[in-house]
Amino acid sequence: MPPRKVLFRRMRFWWHILTAYSNRYKLWFLAITLIISLSFLTINKLWYKISKNNTVSIGYVGVYSLESLPTDVLSLATQSLISKDKEGNPTPSLASYWTVSEDGKTYVVFLKDNLKWHDSTVVDAKDISIAIKAVKIAALNNKTLEFKLPNPIASFPLVLDKPVFKTKTFYGTGIFRIVGIDEKDGMVKRINLISKEKNLPAVEIKFYQTETQAIDALKIGEIKIAQVANAQNLQGWPNLDVKKSVDNSEIVTLFYNTSDPFLSSKDVRQALGFSINRSDFDGQAATGPISPGSWAYNDSLKRYDYNLAKAKSLISKLEVKSQRVILSVSPGLETVAQNIKKDWEVIGVETILKLEKTVPQDFQILLAVDKLSPDPDQYALWHSTQEATNITKYKNVKIDKLLEDARTIKDQQKRKEYYFDFQRFLTEDAPATFLYHPYRYKITYKNIDQLYKKLPM
Repeated sequence: MPPRKVLFRRMRFWWHILTAYSNRYKLWFLAITLIISLSFLTINKLWYKISKNNTVSIGYVGVYSLESLPTDVLSLATQSLISKDKEGNPTPSLASYWTVSEDGKTYVVFLKDNLKWHDSTVVDAKDISIAIKAVKIAALNNKTLEFKLPNPIASFPLVLDKPVFKTKTFYGTGIFRIVGIDEKDGMVKRINLISKEKNLPAVEIKFYQTETQAIDALKIGEIKIAQVANAQNLQGWPNLDVKKSVDNSEIVTLFYNTSDPFLSSKDVRQALGFSINRSDFDGQAATGPISPGSWAYNDSLKRYDYNLAKAKSLISKLEVKSQRVILSVSPGLETVAQNIKKDWEVIGVETILKLEKTVPQDFQILLAVDKLSPDPDQYALWHSTQEATNITKYKNVKIDKLLEDARTIKDQQKRKEYYFDFQRFLTEDAPATFLYHPYRYKITYKNIDQLYKKLPM
C-alpha cells in the first residue's frame, strides 16, 4: 500500500478515536477547562492583591513632563548634584563640594567617590545629563563638571537641585529604581519604582491635575497617601490619619497692578491690606515675600494686621469717586476671595470677582499662590526690566538696585543685608499684600502607615 494512503488511514483512525472520546467525555473536558481557567483567574487576582498590599501608592497634585519632575518626587530613585537644607542653603548631595570663580561666572562641581548607577556602572561626569538655559556645561574629567554662566548669580548652586539620571536612561543613584513610566500627551501620569532591598515595598506615584481629583482618588483607595490644601471632608474618616503643617514655601498673595490708575496709589494698596481680616484663613499669617524659614527672612517689617480704622482713614483721603475693583481669583481660592470681597466692601470698595484658570496677562488685582524659590532671589518678580514675569508692573529704582546687588555678591552676610532692605522697602510700598502661608494636610491610610515608614524619604 502506498505510504500516503497508509498515513491517511492512520490519521482517520486517530480522528475517529478522538471524536469518540470527546463525545463520551465532553462534560469532563469542559469541567477541567473551566477549573483551569478559574484557577488561573483566582491566582492572578490573589497575586495582584498581594503585590498591591506591598505597594505604597502616593498621589501628587500637579502637571509635570519628564523634564520638569521635581527632585522631591524622585528622591527615592535618584539624587541631585546639590540639595538644600531647611533654611534654603545649598548642601552637597552627589557633589562632594564645589568652587566658584572670582567673577562669580564659573562653578566647578566635584563628584563624590564610589557613586554607582542602577546598572552598577560607576557614575561618570560625562554621563550626567543636565540642561540649563544659557549655561555652558562641560565634563572636565570623570569626576568634575564645569558650569559657565553669562552673568554671576549667587543662587546658582540651588539650580542644580534637580534629579540626575544617566544619559538616555532612567538609571539613578537612589535605593529605588524606576521600572515604568506612563505618559499621556507629554505629561507624566504614573511612575512605578522597586527596590533591590526585599524588606522595602514597591512604590507607585500618580499625578492629578487638580486637588479634587487627588482627593477623590484618596476616597476610593486608588492612592493611599497624598498632601492636599483642604482636608475638611476627610478629617472624620476613621481609617485616615490627617497631619497638618505650615507650607512656608508658598504664600497666598494679592498682586496689585501698579499701573492701574486706582491702584497706583500706595495709600490705596495699604488700605486694602489693612482692611482684610485674616483670622479665618487656613494658614499662618505672612508678613513679607520671603519664607520665615529662610536665612534671609526679615522679621521686622511693616505689618498689615486687621485695622479697619486705618483702612478707612487712608481711603477717605482719595478724591476718586468710583471705588471699584475686579479681583481675579486663581483656582482653589474662591472662599478666600469671598471673604476679601466682604472686607473691602466694608470700607466702600466695590469688588467684582473673576475666576481665572491661569495667571491672566492683564488684571487689576490677582489673588494667587506665590511659590517661593529656596533662595531669596526675587529678581524675576519685582525688577522693573522683567516685563514677562513682573506681573504687578512694579517699578522702583531702589528695589532694582537691591535685587541686582543681592544676586551677584557671594558673601552671604552681605546678601542678607540687601534682602533685609529689599523686604523692608517692598512691604512699605505694598505692590502686593502677603496674606498667609497655607496649611498642608498629609493624608495617610492607617493600614499603610507602617509600610510607608519603611521608605527612606
